[in-house]
Amino acid sequence: MVSEPDALRRWHDGGEMIELIVRGARRRVFVRVSGSGPALLLMHGFPASSFEWAELEPELARRHTVVAFDFLGYGATEKPADHRYSIFEQADLVEALLTKLEIQDTSVVAYDYGAIVATELVARAVKTFTLTRCVLLNHGLYARLYRPRPIQKLTLVPGIGRLLAYALNERLFTRSWSEVFSASHPLDPAVAALHYRALRTGAPGRDIHRRLLRYIPERAANRERLETAMATTEVPLSFLWGMRDPVSGAGIATELRRERPDVDLVEYADAGHCPHIELPDRVAADIIARTAPARP
Repeated sequence: MVSEPDALRRWHDGGEMIELIVRGARRRVFVRVSGSGPALLLMHGFPASSFEWAELEPELARRHTVVAFDFLGYGATEKPADHRYSIFEQADLVEALLTKLEIQDTSVVAYDYGAIVATELVARAVKTFTLTRCVLLNHGLYARLYRPRPIQKLTLVPGIGRLLAYALNERLFTRSWSEVFSASHPLDPAVAALHYRALRTGAPGRDIHRRLLRYIPERAANRERLETAMATTEVPLSFLWGMRDPVSGAGIATELRRERPDVDLVEYADAGHCPHIELPDRVAADIIARTAPARP
């Protein structure tokens, strides 16, 4: 991934801030639109932002109108003070965004946190736009097999979590995130620094990381709804999976194949939790193969 200091600024310069009404509140949301062709919505993970798609966007934009945005509380999007973040609110934001952009049908590529939001969109059988396909990358598809990192669990503990959130600096952020990358494709500290900057920019306090992590218990509390939606949906599903992922890797892929013997699952034997950052060219090609119409 491009890691020079100006890369994040260029990413933001290529997009814009738009205003959306989400649950009655006006929210300023960062969005980039590039390329031409069928719409392709990119939904990022925790703890990053839309910038994690930077290496894939140029190739995807050759075949698609690519829409990349930052969820509420992430990246350049508004980070409201004392806010209780929710995957359900983020799904509302996605609906408002696509309505604003007048997109009536789209494929979705969603990773980690974004994949949970995509699952909620499937569960609510969204009517404001048509999901033509979901391509999902490493996430807690089966809650019982999801393995959050120890520091994430501790951050959710009252009292301790607040102290950890305030202690989180760039070094600790990089060390924690690097643990979910594969040894074959380690996290570049310069890339981590840019994502840390995006996380902190505009944050009203030092506990944004802790507030965003509330998605873990929220996902667990809604396990039945979300997993049933994935098991019964008629939306075509594809899965691109880093098998060296200690959080949601081989165990979930194995269960997925057991539950769905005919599943469209690509296993990246040499990738960890972030295959699109670790193997951007391979992942971009696999996305295009599943979402772009065949060339005449």
